[in-house]
Amino acid sequence: MKPKVSAIIPCYNDGAYIEKAVASVLGSDVDIFELIVVDDGSDQLTKSHLNKIQTEKVKIIHQENKGVSAARNKGIAEAEGEYILLLDADDKFAPSFLGKAIQILENNADAGAVSCWYNIVENEKVIKQAKPKGGKIEDFMFTNSSMVSSLLRKKCWEDAGRFDESMLAGYEDWEFWISVTKKGWEVRIIEEYLYDYFNKPGSRNKKAAKQDLEIKAYIFKKHKDLYVGRYSDLLEYFNRALELKEREKQRLRSTIDFKLGASILRPLRFLKRIF
Repeated sequence: MKPKVSAIIPCYNDGAYIEKAVASVLGSDVDIFELIVVDDGSDQLTKSHLNKIQTEKVKIIHQENKGVSAARNKGIAEAEGEYILLLDADDKFAPSFLGKAIQILENNADAGAVSCWYNIVENEKVIKQAKPKGGKIEDFMFTNSSMVSSLLRKKCWEDAGRFDESMLAGYEDWEFWISVTKKGWEVRIIEEYLYDYFNKPGSRNKKAAKQDLEIKAYIFKKHKDLYVGRYSDLLEYFNRALELKEREKQRLRSTIDFKLGASILRPLRFLKRIF
């Protein structure tokens, strides 16, 4: 018997992209049972695009802006499928992903989720390619080894205790995979480029990078039972992270823009000290 698949797309002001994301799901090589788009308090332009795509199979849920984790949780909670296809509103899967992912879940009881390699796209061009490795808990403790867009068992989401809705700044996908693999599930990766990630200005990943250490400290504290016996590894990890951050600061200080800004500000600071 063919498994029932529910696709979930959280959407916040992604009117320019949502129709392509929906089309990529509906164009999969396996028919889905339902597609739920959770409108997370979007603007009127996005709502007008959502009205166009609503059909018997495509359901739109509206909520006040609560963040992507709350939107995903709302959609998954409403879903009837045993398998959940997660996709961001501004990205898209290749048609063959779903069939291959279903086959992996059907043939491997320990596999809780399946993702893939992906293209990073900017201005309609592939600028980079990423090869996440997936794996078990040890593969996720110090790095995120899978993107959130994936096919997962709904039971994984239940076992993990849902997405953490307090993580509004980002990295909630990494924390989710830690929670999933902590329960004994494995994340499998299809070693093919079957997903396009569109690198937009002001993306959540870029914003999260600005609070990198603070968010990671929250994750490590939340899962301190995992890290308590690995103090030296944790110390080394943060030392390395601080070194990288310092190198980035030094690189920025050496740029022409930084030097030009400093030369302009230097006399102003001098005058401020006088007056």
